[in-house]
Amino acid sequence: MKQLLIFGGYGNAGKLLSSCLLRYTRNTRVIIAGRDMVKAGNFADKLKILYPVERVSHVYCNAFDKNSIIKALKNVDMIVVAASSLHFVRNIAEAAIETQTDYYDIQLSLPHKNDYLRSIESRILSEERTFITDGGYHPGVPGAMIHWSSQQLAGLETANIYAALRMNWRELKFSSSTISEMLEEFEYFDNSVYENNEWKKPKWSESTYYDFEDNFHELQCTPMMMEEIKLAPDKTPGLKNTAFYISGFNKFVDYFLLPIIWFGVKYLPSSFRKPLGGLFRWGLRFGKPPFGVKLVSECSGKSGSCKLQMFHEDGYLMTVIPVVACLKQYLKGTIPTGLHLQAWAVNPDNFFDDISEMGIDVKLTVSNLVPVS
Repeated sequence: MKQLLIFGGYGNAGKLLSSCLLRYTRNTRVIIAGRDMVKAGNFADKLKILYPVERVSHVYCNAFDKNSIIKALKNVDMIVVAASSLHFVRNIAEAAIETQTDYYDIQLSLPHKNDYLRSIESRILSEERTFITDGGYHPGVPGAMIHWSSQQLAGLETANIYAALRMNWRELKFSSSTISEMLEEFEYFDNSVYENNEWKKPKWSESTYYDFEDNFHELQCTPMMMEEIKLAPDKTPGLKNTAFYISGFNKFVDYFLLPIIWFGVKYLPSSFRKPLGGLFRWGLRFGKPPFGVKLVSECSGKSGSCKLQMFHEDGYLMTVIPVVACLKQYLKGTIPTGLHLQAWAVNPDNFFDDISEMGIDVKLTVSNLVPVS
């Protein structure tokens, strides 16, 4: 039985991930881990009511303390990082390597995390470990959409991904570290797009609008760079145009608060981060229905075009189900050792089939589709 330690297993994403892993995988044992043993134990007890007791346990694990991570990873096959712990990636990764444990994270695609993991890539390979980063739906799915389209279309040339993000933030509880990491994403925000075989930064005044149809209709979207998009031209020979475009939070945040927050994280002292985080958290409460998350890929090549759509009303399930789909491939042994991005590590056919089977609405529209020979 494979043992998966879910670090942050009693958080917003961690709870859903733990439950879905137990529901959709077999021969797996889930260990709920974190600093708060009361929360970890209480949630583990709830899971034991629904699943066999031997498949669930809990353990203390503190990202500040590398020794506690090493102790928690005894006899564990993989640590799945679902907690806001970006600044402790070194502690977690080193503990994983030292204990011969594989690694997976569903954290933001930020430079200091990815740069550090790349710096130890040779060590990951030499220790024959499997490290998967940038898991979830964004990052995690847009690159997989491009990967899938490149296998369906002969001569894929254009692959643009659009995301509508409409969460009911009012009903969600966030830790201060989660808000801090969201602000950090603004600090490193990169709006580059790949046009005619070169990376460009469009002017902020050059808005892109996309019609998401029945769920959200037309929304203003901003290009957002992620590691998996940056790799797309290298992974897909012949690709000339690609970008990931994402909608905003709500009109109040997008047009009034974000300029203030962006200026603050860029130019004000770090002491302003806490009040900026509070301002951001307050602004998120003004979101209005319909709620949900939708991803759409618009891809075209020499042989035709295809459109792949994904939707779910629950943004956290939209994050967690792709994680489970990826981990199912890991559990089958189809993802090799080394450092991988989720989007480019998975077999896209199996990935999207599993996502659909687990409850995400997946739709495919094709035009003059000719499979790649």
